[in-house]
Amino acid sequence: MKQLILLLISFKSYAFFLITNNGAAFNSNKVKIYISSNSTCTNAGWTKSDILNMAVDGAKDTWNKVGRADITVKKGGEYNTSDGDFLTGELCVADSDTTCAAGTVPKVSNIIIACNNNGTNFPSNSVLAISAPNNISGTKIRGSVILLNDRADSQLGSFSKSEMEKILAHEIGHALGIGHSEDKDAFMYHTEIQNKSKLAKDDIYALSHLYPYSIDDMSCLGFLGSINYPSNKNYWNNGLMALSIGFLSIILALSFFQYAWARLSNNQQKV
Repeated sequence: MKQLILLLISFKSYAFFLITNNGAAFNSNKVKIYISSNSTCTNAGWTKSDILNMAVDGAKDTWNKVGRADITVKKGGEYNTSDGDFLTGELCVADSDTTCAAGTVPKVSNIIIACNNNGTNFPSNSVLAISAPNNISGTKIRGSVILLNDRADSQLGSFSKSEMEKILAHEIGHALGIGHSEDKDAFMYHTEIQNKSKLAKDDIYALSHLYPYSIDDMSCLGFLGSINYPSNKNYWNNGLMALSIGFLSIILALSFFQYAWARLSNNQQKV
């Protein structure tokens, strides 16, 4: 099995890592999250419905709030499967350079959660969850898997709903292509995730690096610095800022021309 390759982004002193060495990310800006239909999650201490809803709520409170990143995680539902490897298989990262052996979690599309008790994935009950893109093509993530510890001694049932939302949001970060951060305040730091209240700047930089917005070059809006935001997010303040800068530029230009015209007229009168 190929090990995950973490790439340090060293510019501007950021502390985040990426999952792949080429910064792979989902091609779509709307990624759906599912839970495998054959997961029982008995030992994990939560129902499938609870886990899916907590994952979606966790994404809404974290990654979906990053205004500078063009990505939204949405609820998909149950992923219909009878493949037992989701429950007992080993998570293998498969890209164009690797082939996963039999008995590994199958390649998926979007993000699939499953409750898993494989001993390689979870060598102890202190490993709460693991996740990674397992369907990668070049720089594009086609699908990622989140596996929750479903061992008989799993600790997941001891966490509150709020804590589980944060744990799942952390795993969704990995599924989107973000590795761990060296910043202890970051949501993607490797421990104490359940105690974090919000994303840190390092988390925001990481997501924005993988899912940047493109500049809107339509007519004069490009001149005003407009950004092409999706309609389901509220960026009213950003729009006001762009318009304000545009109007200020126009006013300054008019003032300059008025000043230049006045100087020219004054010189003509002196002649």
